[in-house]
Amino acid sequence: MSEAQAVPVPASSVDIAKRIDPTDFKNRFDLRSEYVEYSNATMQTIVPRVEYAMSKSLGFRVELPLLRYDPASSSDSTGIGNLLTRVAWRAMRTEAYAVVVGSDLSFDTATSPTLGSGKHVLAPFAFAAIDLPQAKSVFFPYIQYGKAVGGDANRDDVRLSNVRASILTRWPAKTYSFIEYSYWIDHQHANRASSQIKAELGQFILPKTGFYVRPGTGLTGTDGPLGMQWSLEFGMRHFF
Repeated sequence: MSEAQAVPVPASSVDIAKRIDPTDFKNRFDLRSEYVEYSNATMQTIVPRVEYAMSKSLGFRVELPLLRYDPASSSDSTGIGNLLTRVAWRAMRTEAYAVVVGSDLSFDTATSPTLGSGKHVLAPFAFAAIDLPQAKSVFFPYIQYGKAVGGDANRDDVRLSNVRASILTRWPAKTYSFIEYSYWIDHQHANRASSQIKAELGQFILPKTGFYVRPGTGLTGTDGPLGMQWSLEFGMRHFF
């Protein structure tokens, strides 16, 4: 549910502002691979993602992760995770800022209990893109709330909040950086909080295809249900 994956990357200095605008929806295909170290387990993920733009202000997304979860106390599990879908609508746009609202809906499609929440989760969100032209950057405040709306009655309920603050900066040579701070609250488990920070560096190697690397580290609540120790992600984005 992260907006780093939603940010297009510039193909040239001429259209760089339009390319990095996540409020101006485009058809695209993403593929990413991530390794996450938790306090008592590790997870490796490969995620193909497709985004389809009905218009510049209305976009749809679908992704289905392939996972390998390896807990310290038992054997590992490999398979498909929860199917994630998203609809997003640009509700407002000016020269200085834009606002997008929408919702994620994930389905309990995991092939093993350890690879998913066991729930269908509805997670509405809103974010803004605020242009900082003197810094050649864009600031993204983001908020989301997720709640289970069905699934396995024997699994724990899902109720969580996520607040993010991110900044994307354009650099020469078709390169960009993206720094994202995330704060999570697990309302289902005594409102346990966790936070993390990730830094992405990417470059467009081909006119419509970019590659990136994205390391991250947990800051607080690293042993909580939504916390992590550290992560490393590699990926590519292709625009049609």
